[in-house]
Order: sequence, then structure tokens, then C-alpha cells
Amino acid sequence: MIHRDMKEKKLPAPGLEECIKACGGTKAFVSGTDVYQRIPGLLMDEFGSRRIFLIADENTLRVVGADFERELCAAGTEIAGRHIFPAEPRLHGDYCHIETLVRKIAETPDVKNCVPVAVGAGTINDLVKRAAFELSLPYLCVPTAASVDGFTSYGAAILKDDFKQTLPCDAPLSVVADTGVLSRAPAWLSSSGFADLAGKITAGADWIIADAVADLGAKGFQRIEPTAWGMVQHGLYDYLARSVSAAQGDEDALGALFEALSITGFSMQYLKDSRPVSGAEHLFAHVWEMNDLSINGNPVTHGHKVAFGTLAMTAFLEILFADPEGPPPPPIGYHRPTREERVIQVQSAFAPAFRTNAMQADSPGLEGIVETSEEKYPDEKNGVYFRDGVYDKWKELRENVLEQLMPYADLKAMFVKACCPVLPSEINLTRNDVIACARLAQMIRLRYTGLDLAWDLGCFETVLARMEESELYFL
Repeated sequence: MIHRDMKEKKLPAPGLEECIKACGGTKAFVSGTDVYQRIPGLLMDEFGSRRIFLIADENTLRVVGADFERELCAAGTEIAGRHIFPAEPRLHGDYCHIETLVRKIAETPDVKNCVPVAVGAGTINDLVKRAAFELSLPYLCVPTAASVDGFTSYGAAILKDDFKQTLPCDAPLSVVADTGVLSRAPAWLSSSGFADLAGKITAGADWIIADAVADLGAKGFQRIEPTAWGMVQHGLYDYLARSVSAAQGDEDALGALFEALSITGFSMQYLKDSRPVSGAEHLFAHVWEMNDLSINGNPVTHGHKVAFGTLAMTAFLEILFADPEGPPPPPIGYHRPTREERVIQVQSAFAPAFRTNAMQADSPGLEGIVETSEEKYPDEKNGVYFRDGVYDKWKELRENVLEQLMPYADLKAMFVKACCPVLPSEINLTRNDVIACARLAQMIRLRYTGLDLAWDLGCFETVLARMEESELYFL
């Protein structure tokens, strides 16, 4: 088990060049001011072609500037095709858009010598990433906001069959990011990126937990991989301090934020998995994304949902690990549901949400959630062995998890400084909605987190009850 102490929090993160070399996917990463002029040369050097298929939306084209396409053409780049999404309604990461892109790009003459170019924020990048993968084409990413960690990652977060999931696909072959353009992005996109970065705090805590229970028969555990861990966790607190003013248009802060998000994305490239950057805080976000959480008609950004997932998991873990002697007790009269009872619980929990979104109760998304819950149901034969093993490890595990976390009050204050929402009403939720979402988040993925630990120990509902009673959380 990796011990997280204050000394490690201050270790420097691996440099970009070191991360690029380790991940093996992205070959060129260009960041700075006035860097778009380097795109034509990069296309020849890395892709062997000057023909591109441009994908953007009306907003991102305005951000990169009216002369963007003309300057590319003047330098010898041929725009063989283009697909521009409308500015409104705001684009969703829905698989139907990937199907559209695959069809349109495939219709381009000599498509195998055409480079898809994603110009935009996280959603456009994810859509193009998967579309290019399905066409066996390498692609170029041109980010317009430091809004997510997915620009440099392996995989794309997509809503498919009513279920938010990470679809496998290669990272961009090249990335070209103009920091001046990033600094002109709307503040809510930059604060969203900051929140996504802060989510690595609780993601790290969950990975510590998953590593600790790896030899106890837990379902969905994963050992900590030191290189990927170092990319994300070494220097994390330093990057958060340097980028906290990114939403105020501070170009240096935005540069630090984009660099940090890129490095965490490279960790996913390296491991071919999102485990280094994503824990239960992202599962909260995925539930709200499946429910199309919106405010004033616009979807809440991924990062702002992650902010609330991070706050919720910080609260949950503080309560779970409050006592150095052991976890909270199960509720009075508690009995672990049978596998059959658990299936009914899951169906009952999610069916109303699917019906609300005009989906069928027997949709593939609901079926997938039920199958996941069955797969992660703990083996009764190992129940006593697991509980005894956790108690044996408790003090060391508790120390490591609490050392990893930022205290809830400090995390909330940092989010306020970074212009992130911290009150549920700011993203159209209630306090009860945030706390109750933990039940759904625990059901949807075979990835061991603190939610699973509490469920396996029988104290899940006790932790939630104490969150509800506390005057510290979400007020």
C-alpha cells in the first residue's frame, strides 16, 4: 500500500515530455501562444497528410478566431470536409453524434489520408476521439478550454444505450493548445476543469482503498500502479494552488491547469484505464449525466458535477474513517440483502429515472446497471474473512486515506475561490439529492471505492445518516 504523507504531496509531477514518452500514444504536444501556425507542419510531420476533416461547433470556431480556417488553407492545409455542430442546444456526449461523424467522415474522398481535427472543449474531443477510432484514423486535438482531463486520455466518456460509460479509443496523435485561446474561454469552463482536477484527490483515496482490499476478495479492486499514480498525485496540490485563479482569466493559472489536466490524461493513456483519475466522485457525476442534470435549460458541466461528487466523497470518507478503532456500526436490524433482493433494489432505484427520461424500463442501460451490481455482489463465503481483514488493516488504511484527503471545509473554500459551485441549488439539486445519489453511484460500476467498502461492511446507510445529520456538509 502506498503511504500518502505530506512529503509525497509536495513531490514534483513528472514533466510533460516524460509523460508523453511513457504513455506511447500522443507523439506531439504543443502548448503556448500563437501556436496554430504550427499545425500545417505538424500534420505533415506526424500524420503525413495535409488534408483534414474539421469538427467544431459554432462557439468554438468563434473562440479560435475567424481567420483560423483561412490561415490553415493559406499554409497549404486542405479542408476536405467539415462538420460544425450548432451553438445551441449545448452539445451532449451522446453516441448518436459519433454515428453522425463516422458517416460524414467516411464519405470524404480518400478518407484514409484525411486527418480528423477536433476543435473544441471536452465533449467535441470525446466525440471525435471515438469516431476516429471507429474509422481507424489518428486525429489531432485542438482544445479551446481547460475544461476536462480527457484531451490527452485513452477512452471517451459517452452516453450510449442510456448508460454513461468510458468507451475504448486511442488518444490524439497530436495536441495543439493555444494558451491565449484557453484564457478567453468562458469562466465556467475553466472552473469546470479545475473541479475535474480536484477530483483526483478523492480518486486517489478510492484507489488507496481498492489497493488495500485487493487481497481480501473484494470485487473490482485494482492495485496501485506507481507510474500512473505519480503522474496524477505527485504535484497535485501544487497544481491546484497554481491554477485556482484560472476561471478569472489568469493565463499563467490556465497554463498550469491545462498542463496538469494533460498530465493526468497521459496517466490514462499509460494505463489504458481511467482508474488513476476517476473514483466514486465521477460515479456521482455519471448518475447525474444519465439523468441529464441541467439548470436554466443548459446541462451542468462534467467538472461541476465532479465538484459535488468530490465534496460528497470527502464527506463520506471523513465519516467512514472518523473512528480510529473501526468503521461505524451497521444500522439496527441490518441484514445484507440476498443477491435477488439486491437486483430488486437496483431496479427500483434506477427505473424511475429511466422512465422520467422517456426511456424504457427494460433499456440496455438499466440492464447494464443490474448486471454490474450482480457482478460486484460480494461472495458470502468471504464475508467474515473480508471484515476481519479490513479491521486488521483499519488504522493504516484510515491514516493513508485521511492523509490523502483535503478536509471538507478546506476543499469547499478552495472551490469557492476557483468559482466552482458548492451549494446544491447552484446545479439544480437539493442537499438530499446529493447525499442520496451515493446509493446510485455505488451500483453502477465494477470499480472498488469507499462506497463499496462501506456497503461491504454493512455501514453504508449509517454513513449517509450521519451525513444528513451533520451541519458541516452541503450547507
